[in-house]
Amino acid sequence: MRIFDRNVTMKKEDFEAILNGSRDVTAYMQVKPQEGITTCFGVRTASNPDYLVKAIYEMYERSLNRKLAVKAVAQLFRSVGLGSLGLYRLLQKLGMELSPAQFLVLVFTLQHQQGWGAPLTLVDEQERRIILRTNQTFESQVLKEWKMPVCGIHVGWIEGVLTAVTGKNWFCLETKCVANGDDCCEFVADQREASWKWKAEAITRGDSAITEYIDFRPLEGKIQLIDDPVVMMPRFIFTSMMNSLTRTMGEAPAGGVNYRAYMDMGKENVAHYKKMGISNPNTLADMAFTFYSQMGWFRIIRMEWNEAEKVKTITLEHTVESESFGKTGKKVCYCTAGLLTGIVEGAFGIKVQGKEIQCRSKGDEHCVFEIRNRPNGA
Repeated sequence: MRIFDRNVTMKKEDFEAILNGSRDVTAYMQVKPQEGITTCFGVRTASNPDYLVKAIYEMYERSLNRKLAVKAVAQLFRSVGLGSLGLYRLLQKLGMELSPAQFLVLVFTLQHQQGWGAPLTLVDEQERRIILRTNQTFESQVLKEWKMPVCGIHVGWIEGVLTAVTGKNWFCLETKCVANGDDCCEFVADQREASWKWKAEAITRGDSAITEYIDFRPLEGKIQLIDDPVVMMPRFIFTSMMNSLTRTMGEAPAGGVNYRAYMDMGKENVAHYKKMGISNPNTLADMAFTFYSQMGWFRIIRMEWNEAEKVKTITLEHTVESESFGKTGKKVCYCTAGLLTGIVEGAFGIKVQGKEIQCRSKGDEHCVFEIRNRPNGA
């Protein structure tokens, strides 16, 4: 919702009155129910019914999960918060030099007085950290049954507003939430740069999803994930590639070629992460597994480590090959086996070999892979 319009004459005294509490937003609102028009500061506005808010969250929840749905909503409303720069510049022209925290309080005073929840209180203001608190938000009431921090709209708006007026990146966490059983909703905003490493590790931890960092420009033929160009590839490419190699050299040699090629790809992928400053072997492996999973290559069911035998067992669902080939009565996941092996070898710096021991195409419940040390490091 827009807060102001340049064609509407607002005075410095108006905003000061709202900030000091001597006047509220109702003085600037006009409702014409028969015409279906509501204005605030002369600008057309609309209500935000509870069911609409809930529908937005549930739309994201269907393809992600509740935690990531909240993040997706925050990302959406971050862009809305960026639009507050016009109001900030108007206030400067009126002679009001508000700090980022003071401006944020003004923005949310205007919003909360229109139904966003209880007023926000500025708890702490530092150059690189701002803490805000409110008795409740409308998200925390609408989504109370989620029993977790849910105020993605507030989080995103806070990030967007602070980023817009400072020209620097801000990230906000909801540290308390009424929907989580806390006595208030508390937001801690920090100014920090979002490095490739920071984003990638957030995805691996499950705090973010790849979808947050995809820049998709289909009319330009470009897709970028974080800082890297990527491409979409249909699964039938794997059947086409395997069938072509099989016709040329036979099934077993073709499987070996695919295994080796994707093993090299897995190692190169890990090497790329290392160049970005990530060095912990477990983080490197988990990051690669997570990225490929979220990009549609497979779904990880579980990973097990047998210390005595030095064997890592990885159980997957809907690998690209098993989905592409369907029921064949035999194992088909040579590319996935090579990829997993290359990731482990690249991350831990050891010589390993991998093989598929169960396959959905063969009739098994899942595709299961064993990765173990090569004999004598061969």
